[in-house]
Amino acid sequence: MAEALTNNGWVLVIRGGLSWIGIRQFLYLWDCVQGFELTEHEDRHIWNLEAGGCYSSKSAYRAFFVGSVTFEPWRRLWKSWAPNKCKVFLWLAIRNRCWTADRLARRGLPHPDRWPLCDQEDETIQHLLVSCVVARQVWFNLLGPLNLGDCVLNQSERNFADWWRKVLKKVKK
Repeated sequence: MAEALTNNGWVLVIRGGLSWIGIRQFLYLWDCVQGFELTEHEDRHIWNLEAGGCYSSKSAYRAFFVGSVTFEPWRRLWKSWAPNKCKVFLWLAIRNRCWTADRLARRGLPHPDRWPLCDQEDETIQHLLVSCVVARQVWFNLLGPLNLGDCVLNQSERNFADWWRKVLKKVKK
């Protein structure tokens, strides 16, 4: 039996009728293993995503989620003193994952046509937090007494994450 497995003799070991799919898979496998030669040496596994070649879950997560976190100050958000529900809301808002009318509409769920507070634009999380006149007034009333008046939204702001990044540069840790 051992002699039959050397030099492509393993083909002779296959018994029984094969379907066309089985024959095709067999020939594909045969082509794949043509260049391999078994040796007595122990196999060595190399993880290409680490410089040292050793697997780490950190490198696997980094490779799997590459480009998924584009908000740089995320660490500062999660380490803040704010309650968890506030941190989660901000994270979802930054990622455009809040259940506003635009997301409801994409899923065919009932939704208002316009944001009820201003009735000027469609209800999106960016409008609710940044571009709505009501939102800008709320931010002005919140940030003014904290001597952060220069951080208040202006009419050109359209993206909450961009505004957040800009404000973080002005505010002390």
